[in-house]
Amino acid sequence: MAENHKIQIKGLLRFSYLSENGFAKSTQGMEKTREMLYAPARLDRRFALFERLALHSLKLQEDQDFTVGILIGEDFPAQARSRLESLLDGFNAAHLIALPPMIHIQAVKAAYNALPDDPDATHIATFRQDDDDAMHRETIGRVRRIGTHMLGMRDTDDAFVIAFNRGLYLDADAEEPVSEWYERAPLGIGLAMVARKGDAATVFRRNHRQFMQYYDCYTEVTQPMWIRSVHQDNDSGASPTGRAGTLRPRGIRRCLREGFDLNHEMLAGLKSGGSG
Repeated sequence: MAENHKIQIKGLLRFSYLSENGFAKSTQGMEKTREMLYAPARLDRRFALFERLALHSLKLQEDQDFTVGILIGEDFPAQARSRLESLLDGFNAAHLIALPPMIHIQAVKAAYNALPDDPDATHIATFRQDDDDAMHRETIGRVRRIGTHMLGMRDTDDAFVIAFNRGLYLDADAEEPVSEWYERAPLGIGLAMVARKGDAATVFRRNHRQFMQYYDCYTEVTQPMWIRSVHQDNDSGASPTGRAGTLRPRGIRRCLREGFDLNHEMLAGLKSGGSG
């Protein structure tokens, strides 16, 4: 008889978490990094993106059977923490996790371990989400359905990856703020790794662009599944690595409305320097 599989889905979103490494600017030292992360103007911009894109899309998920850790530093500014707690109030899937500065991968492991376990789960799907990007409303549901089907057909119990390589880039300062792209390698938004419960592997184990060199990967380009924002605070280069899509403005408007419950007017306040 085929084994019955049950996947528990756990996500992690780092909200200006001060780690000992992991930032492109980490080489400037902890104090400089802390000053950069916690600058009031930057936090205001981050909150605008988080509320309009990341949190909005998490609450929008059609499959709400998941948990997501919102990782912050223990020294996160008190006023900003109160603001974040207010935004998360009533959203039971979210768990605010505060940690001291740690090596990035150790902090990720501690954050995932802080999320509640489903004792009946056979596998854990860990997904990643950035505080300035959005996932399509079907993302969690797709991870669960694809993961369950893959577990039933694979000949190995090794961890595997589910990725969505088609999405939208948002640059609110550009003349055409939203454009469609097909990425040539997995992008981090909604990216998930499915592993047997007890396996230490998570979706943060390796650079997401390199996953196809180390794991079986299932990728979809059926429809745009994410919105990646381009702005002055991007830590890494937020530029497409694949080919441009063919959606015309009308198709993009429909995609924003149907997949993300957004429109251009709602995104206009995310221009660089604006408070959202």
